[in-house]
Amino acid sequence: MEKNNTRFIVEGGVSIALSFILSFVVLFKMPLGGSVTLASRLPIVIFAIRWGVKKGLWAALIFGVLNLLTATTILHPAQALLDYILSFSAIAISGISFGKSKSKFSYIPSIIISYLVSGAFNVISAFIFFNDMATAKAAGFTNFTLYAFAYNYSFLSVDALILIVVFLLIFDRLKAYLNKQN
Repeated sequence: MEKNNTRFIVEGGVSIALSFILSFVVLFKMPLGGSVTLASRLPIVIFAIRWGVKKGLWAALIFGVLNLLTATTILHPAQALLDYILSFSAIAISGISFGKSKSKFSYIPSIIISYLVSGAFNVISAFIFFNDMATAKAAGFTNFTLYAFAYNYSFLSVDALILIVVFLLIFDRLKAYLNKQN
């Protein structure tokens, strides 16, 4: 049991560190916050798949705290909770397998759901703390909530697509490697 605890802690730390480093590889930055990265969530996704949602939640939570510590715009503690702690914690959902085979395709729905939940927290935060109709109207929207959805899911969907492509490319090799470790 002690060996598994050590492995869990080490793999968690490495996953968090890799995700945090990858979060600085920004492919596109949105003007009002948010960015598309080079699959920065992938190490946490792999950790959640390997160790399960509950343990993955700890890694995702710590990753969210690290992102919070480097954040440039914090208006209120509740906004920090929504945009960083809860939003990044949603990554742990990706550890759920849709199917008994636990193939690479059985995790795609949970990865997508994790991004949808993450984005929902961002939209709630935008509605409460960043509700600016002038910005929404400038973007061609007459409803701020629709604007918040479009804004947040525009970059999250691209980020998710990049992550899924990389995940599909590396999954078989990674699974073989991890099976040797057990």
